[in-house]
Amino acid sequence: MNKRKGLFLTFEGPEASGKSSQILLLKKYLKKNNISFINTREPGGTKIAESLRKLILKVKSDINIEEEILMLMAARSHHINNVIFPALEKGKVVISDRFADSTFVYQGYVNKFGIQNAKNLHKNILNNFLPDKTFLFKLSTKLIISRIKKRKSKNKYDKLDKNFHDQVNKGYKIIYNKKRFIKIDASKPINQIHKKIISHINSLIFTK
Repeated sequence: MNKRKGLFLTFEGPEASGKSSQILLLKKYLKKNNISFINTREPGGTKIAESLRKLILKVKSDINIEEEILMLMAARSHHINNVIFPALEKGKVVISDRFADSTFVYQGYVNKFGIQNAKNLHKNILNNFLPDKTFLFKLSTKLIISRIKKRKSKNKYDKLDKNFHDQVNKGYKIIYNKKRFIKIDASKPINQIHKKIISHINSLIFTK
């Protein structure tokens, strides 16, 4: 797909950075303003991809990093072809909670598969398909841990230590793309963050 009819937006950042809350507010805004959209997530978005998600995020898992990243690529391929592409072709706004950047950070940097190796896989397998814009939520490790402690349900990443969350934050700094990424201070009040996101999205929708 060379020229997209729709708009592909992703939300990225460390654990407990508030992405889900902001996506919920964004969905309400788009619905209220009659803007056609779909909301999805990664890993996941389709029945097959959701099945792979359960394996990837399982607290006790015996898959190695190479197997994990290949499962992510398979899930993403199915997601793109069956959900994202069709929605964009219809001119919809596609909102995804995580996408390729999470793979570059979590598997590529933190789990030492290699950022460039992960990017090469994404380029070769998925034709380097990337979002139009990415909202990158920034949050200190101290606040991440504080928020995680309040969670009732925890995945394997929530159970890891301070060093892991430090590494995730560092990974996002490394892959930061000034042209595509929009920084969000996740420590700010929810409504303040929402207004900033809406401002950016309106400028993207009405200038596209």
